Amino acid sequence: MNTKNIFKAVAMVMLMPAVLLTTSCGKGDDAVTNSEKPATTEAAINKGYALPVTVNVTRQGDGTRATFDGSKLNFSDGDKLFVYGKYATGSKSFAGALDYVSEGTFSGTIYAQDNTYSTYDALFTAASAGDNLTATLLPYGYESTGFLSIYNNSTTDIAWDDRLTVSGSYAFVASETAKATGVEQLSWEQAINNYSSGFALSPGNAILNFTITGLEAGAQNVSLQIHSGFDFTVSGSVTPNASGVATFAIGVPVGANIKDMSNNLTVGSSKFTLPSSTTFAAGKIYNITRVANVINSQFSVGAEKKVYFSKGNLRYASGTWSFFDNQYDYYTSYSADAWDKFGWSTSANTYGMNTSTTSDDYSGDFVDWGATIGEGWYTLSKDEWVYLFQTRTNAASKYGYATVAGKYGIIILPDEFTDPNNNGGSRAFVGSSTTSWSANIYSAENWSYMESAGAVFLPAAGYRSGDSVYDAGTYSYYWSSTAVDENIAYAENIAYDVNFNSDGLNADDGDGRCCGHSVRLVRDVK
Repeated sequence: MNTKNIFKAVAMVMLMPAVLLTTSCGKGDDAVTNSEKPATTEAAINKGYALPVTVNVTRQGDGTRATFDGSKLNFSDGDKLFVYGKYATGSKSFAGALDYVSEGTFSGTIYAQDNTYSTYDALFTAASAGDNLTATLLPYGYESTGFLSIYNNSTTDIAWDDRLTVSGSYAFVASETAKATGVEQLSWEQAINNYSSGFALSPGNAILNFTITGLEAGAQNVSLQIHSGFDFTVSGSVTPNASGVATFAIGVPVGANIKDMSNNLTVGSSKFTLPSSTTFAAGKIYNITRVANVINSQFSVGAEKKVYFSKGNLRYASGTWSFFDNQYDYYTSYSADAWDKFGWSTSANTYGMNTSTTSDDYSGDFVDWGATIGEGWYTLSKDEWVYLFQTRTNAASKYGYATVAGKYGIIILPDEFTDPNNNGGSRAFVGSSTTSWSANIYSAENWSYMESAGAVFLPAAGYRSGDSVYDAGTYSYYWSSTAVDENIAYAENIAYDVNFNSDGLNADDGDGRCCGHSVRLVRDVK
C-alpha cells in the first residue's frame, strides 16, 4: 500500500496560499483530497468551448529557482502552466492546463463557457484588463491540491479536475520524482493581470526548506504557525528515513512571517520555536535545520565536543521506547509494562530490563540505550558527565537545585544562556552554591520559558531495586556508559553514574550494575 502524506493550510476564516512540500521517504506519489470536490464520474466529462492555446512564458522580478539561469526560466518536460480567469464582464469563467513544449513555450487547450471570444488572445487580453486573469507554473513532479470548477447553469459545466488550481488555493505537494530532485526545484511562479501576447511570471512565495533529524520511526505530523495579515496554520505529515531524518518544505505568501509564539513549529512530538522577525521575500529559499526530541541548546561535554539533551528521560512503555513528554516526568513505581529505571545495559542483559538484584547478571560489555531510539542517540560517559558539571566554563554556576512543576531535581543551563526573565516574578536562576530544592522554583508554565531558552531538567526520580522504587522525588541516579575499571579493588560489576539529592551532586560515583537508574540520552552537535 502506498504511503500518503496529506498537507493543508488552515486559516482562521479561509484558506491561504500556503505550500507544504514533502521530500520524505514515503512510497508512491503524495495524494490530495478536498472535501469540497463534488462527486463526478469520469464517463460524463464535457469541457465546454475549447480554445487551442500556444503562449510564450518569460520571467520577471527577482527570485530563486534551481533551474533559473539569471535571464529566463529553464523549463523542463512535464512542467505545466495553469491558466484561470473570468470574462471581462459577468461571472463566466475559463481555465485550462498548458504543457511545456520548448524554449519557454507552452501549448494546450483553454476551456471557456461560451464562444464570446473567438481567440484565446482576445479572451486573455479582455480578462487581463479586468484584473481577472492568473497563470501559475507547476514544475514537473509536483501536484496541485487545488481543482478547477467552472459554473454556469445555462451552459455545459466544465468538469472538476484535481490536477488544476482554483483561484485562491495554491497548495502543492511533491511526487516521488520531485522528492528525488529536491525542493529547490520549486519556486511558485505566477503571472497576474499582465497578459500581453504571453505571460511574464514572478515568484509568488518564499520556501522554508526544513531538515529535521532525530525523529522517531513512522509518519510524523507537521504544523507551522504563520502570520500573513492574520494567523493561520500549515499542517501535514512527513515520514522520516531509516536514520530518522525528514526533509520537507513549506511555501509561505510573500510578506508573511512565522507567528511570534513559543513552539510555533511542531514535528511529531517535538516542538520548536523559530525566529519570527524575518519577512519572507519572493522566490527565496530559507534553509532551516533542527534536531527533534531534543532541547535545542548546546552543552559542552568535552574540550571540543557539544551535545543536545533529549527532551525527557528514557522510558519503555507498552512495548515502545520513547522519551517522557515533559522533562520533569518519571514513574514513581515499578511496572513490568512501564520502565524508566534500568540496570546497567550489557550484552548479557540488554538495556537492563531485569529485576535481578545480582550484579553478576549484568556482566559483559556496555550496550547503549541510544539504539532503542535511533541513529545518533547515546549515553554520556563518566568523563563527559564530569566535564559538564565540573570542567566547562563557569560549570558550577550553570547547574542548580530546583523545583519544577512540583518536582525536585537539577537544572542544567546550556553554554550560552539568556534568562528569559518571563517567569512570573521568580528571581533569576541560582547556581549550585545554594543546595536547596527551593533555590529555583518554576511552575510548569514558567518552566516552559526556561526550556525554550535551552535549560535542561533532570528530575530526582529515585532508584529501583528489584521491583520496588525508592526515594522518588528526593534522590536520583543517572547512568553513564562507563564501567569501573575491574583492576580497582571491589569494582567488579560496578558502573559510574551521576547522583544527587538536595545536599549535593556527585558526577562520578559508582553503583552496582543491578541497580535501576534513570537514563538521559544525548546527540552530538554537528
